[in-house]
Amino acid sequence: MELSFQRRLEELEQDYTRTHKKQEENLEEIYFQNREFEKGLDDLADRLRYVTSRYDSEQMPPVGKGYSIISHAHEEGNYLVKQLTNELEEEMEHTTQAYDKERSRYEGDYLLAKKKEGEQL
Repeated sequence: MELSFQRRLEELEQDYTRTHKKQEENLEEIYFQNREFEKGLDDLADRLRYVTSRYDSEQMPPVGKGYSIISHAHEEGNYLVKQLTNELEEEMEHTTQAYDKERSRYEGDYLLAKKKEGEQL
């Protein structure tokens, strides 16, 4: 009985560890993609500055619109990252709570079985 309990507990812990690791990897991927997106926006702003620096001041196109679009993309990207990370963090918290609950149930079942076994002797 004790081996069965230990095996069930180990399987539960392995499942939790595997799930939690996958969730952490997903979170890291979100952060990585965000860094790449931010880098792309920075490069785009640099190119806009470079291109507009080559214009004569009288022929300068309206660069404010370009910067406005880049700024809006930046804000929207931050919003999406925040939304995704919040969802993933909630999922991670739910996974941890479910694991703790299941572990407590297993331990309770084990103690109850041990108590019944002791009464039978």
